[in-house]
Amino acid sequence: MLSYAIGFSLIAVGCTAAPAEPAPNTPVQPVAPDTIEPVVVQPVEPTAEGWLTLLESSASETRTLTARVRMTTIASLLEEETQRFGPLKYAAADDQNPSMRFAAQFTRMKIDDLIEDSDQSYIYDGRWLLDLDAIDKTATQRELVPEGEQANLERGDGPFLLPLNLRKDRVLQKFDVELIDAAEGDPQSDAGTFHLRLTPKPAAGTDAQRIDLWFDREPLLPLRAATLEA
Repeated sequence: MLSYAIGFSLIAVGCTAAPAEPAPNTPVQPVAPDTIEPVVVQPVEPTAEGWLTLLESSASETRTLTARVRMTTIASLLEEETQRFGPLKYAAADDQNPSMRFAAQFTRMKIDDLIEDSDQSYIYDGRWLLDLDAIDKTATQRELVPEGEQANLERGDGPFLLPLNLRKDRVLQKFDVELIDAAEGDPQSDAGTFHLRLTPKPAAGTDAQRIDLWFDREPLLPLRAATLEA
């Protein structure tokens, strides 16, 4: 497991000089040790690739996760904003399941200023994605990934980006990644946050023009993911 210390403090070391050979029957005088001033190394901010290394290491230790989520969809041409709210459950790959799995159920929906009940679920078993709307009584199932392969959900292959299993080599293969300075409106946490921007390379194979990810510095879990599409 990789670990990264962002703060170091060197402890002062006492050095003792060797006394000269004492004369016979002469008391030995104590020698005051020399002292070295403590050296404090300022915390080092990881680079974008450094954060990806930490995120990959943290993801390997996350087995299950539950959260309340909000999904916002903005259709700029229609000047319409839709928000959905509900619980998310996630399970990482293990010996019995070679791919991650998740289930999200959105029980409330807000369109502009109107709030109404909703019951739309997305259930992913590692291969198939089920889109279930209990109110409209419709269900759509589609194969996200061929058998024997893994979905690239950090690219947004699913209904929404789920940055819980980022793999550094796969991300850098498809995206240019930069660390973005904090700005007004960023999500907040007690430990602080950091913001990564992923810009697809020409051969990335995604409709996204840009993906922005915000993470909590401790415990390195996502706080927000935003995808801009044409």
